[in-house]
Amino acid sequence: MKERKTFGAIAAALALGLAIMAGLSVSANAHEGHEHHTNKAKKVAIGFKALNGNKAVSCNKPITGLGKTSRTAQLTDLRFYVSGVQLLRKGGGAVNVKLQKGTKWSHTKGNAGVTLIDLENGTGACAAEGTKATNAFVRGTVPKGKYVGVRYSVSVPYPLNHTSVTTEPAPLNSMAMAWNWQFGRKFVKIELTQDDSPDWAAEIFYLHVGSTDCTGDPGAGEKAKCALPNRDKITLKKFNPASQRIAIDLKSLFSGVDIASNVGTPGCMSETTDPECPSVFKALGLKLGTKQTTNQTAFRVVRK
Repeated sequence: MKERKTFGAIAAALALGLAIMAGLSVSANAHEGHEHHTNKAKKVAIGFKALNGNKAVSCNKPITGLGKTSRTAQLTDLRFYVSGVQLLRKGGGAVNVKLQKGTKWSHTKGNAGVTLIDLENGTGACAAEGTKATNAFVRGTVPKGKYVGVRYSVSVPYPLNHTSVTTEPAPLNSMAMAWNWQFGRKFVKIELTQDDSPDWAAEIFYLHVGSTDCTGDPGAGEKAKCALPNRDKITLKKFNPASQRIAIDLKSLFSGVDIASNVGTPGCMSETTDPECPSVFKALGLKLGTKQTTNQTAFRVVRK
């Protein structure tokens, strides 16, 4: 009889302990859920800037020492699209940057999003095609956490690329960045005009990077297919958006080309036969005439 009473007491104590533990678990989960709901994301602004080596680039000052023959130029345009932005987690993994809505610089549709980085201000040599408005940031949100690097592509995602410039929202409605229905947008548009002597073979060196070798006309209801999408993937393993920016370095970008010679087409228009393209593509992380990406040298992390 005594053993039965002892067993009953033990069973009751165990039941009470399990009930208390269950209650604590529910309370903890509810608390964690509340924290996740209220602190699930934080704002992030990934900044870009234009440099020539260590010197700032603008539309109003000559850019010296460019290319294999160390020429002097004036900037007339500097814009590029950025997509697929991710922050790299400390300890491994990556998270997508959810782009800010309600801005003319970014657009998202489904899983595809893009931001236009515009580093010209429509003054000086940029007055012809430029705009006063500028944008140097990819803005959005990421889950709270510790991040140590960034990954992105200098391109327009396929679902957003082969669309009408006249009907799409900003920043896809920029006529300056348009190519045509079949080819889509210029992913990169950097243009330089001569500011020294002897004379260049052509007054302007054009760098227009975009998809090529495309077939199909979306304007006629056909699907565009491009054998050479020319979409890079850039990874900067050490980057803190709070204290650093990403510089596009024109000295590095044009280091392997003579910007004054302009053999064939004036500059590089992403043509596989253009002698000005291979070194510029390599600097951007692309192997001309293939789908391969390479180790880029045009972008680097600098202090804010």
